[in-house]
Amino acid sequence: MKFISVNTASEFICFLVAFIFLLKDKSTTWKMLIAFLLLTCITEVTGIYMREFLQIRNYPVYNVYLLFECGFTSYFFYHLYRPYNYPIKWLYVWYGIFMLIFLSEMLHNNFKGFTSATASIMSVIFVLASLYFYYLKLRDEKFEPLLYSASFWWVNGALFFYFGSTACNIFMDYLAEYESITYNNSIRYIIYNVLDVIMYACWSYAFICRYRQRKLSFS
Repeated sequence: MKFISVNTASEFICFLVAFIFLLKDKSTTWKMLIAFLLLTCITEVTGIYMREFLQIRNYPVYNVYLLFECGFTSYFFYHLYRPYNYPIKWLYVWYGIFMLIFLSEMLHNNFKGFTSATASIMSVIFVLASLYFYYLKLRDEKFEPLLYSASFWWVNGALFFYFGSTACNIFMDYLAEYESITYNNSIRYIIYNVLDVIMYACWSYAFICRYRQRKLSFS
């Protein structure tokens, strides 16, 4: 079946784990992950349907999704920074810059292609955001076992995915030389599948850790 792949399966499993373990979470931000992952699944299925069944380009769907991906991921990083008195103005500044880059690339492409440069810049920023979170954790005097830290594992997943995405974008031309004719067997497709599995595995474990923390706080 066209809709079942490593990518879609890992996304759907992660969504189910989020639904099970975050539905009753007290934090609205963490519960928003359920909606975000559902949107991710819908976007992926829609993209496959447009490419495989309608035989039309699906870049408009992913361009729109990129806006939500950047917005939510940026906000979630801000949520993780809040205990360290991180000012919200930098969230607005970053998203404003992102929108300018996004609209500029859309105009440059005459609205006829995926905003790959914008996605690359976003990936670099999220890699830096992940490293900054590690820096804050190192400076934090409050002890927290990282093995059971939900925020730590969520950031781990994001770092793996966005660092891998950045590396793929840098070596895009090199990888293209070895692309096979079939899309599903291309090197980039395989790499992104591996990155998806790593990220969603880390995120699923983060949701379980979050659930565990909530249960321990009640006991």
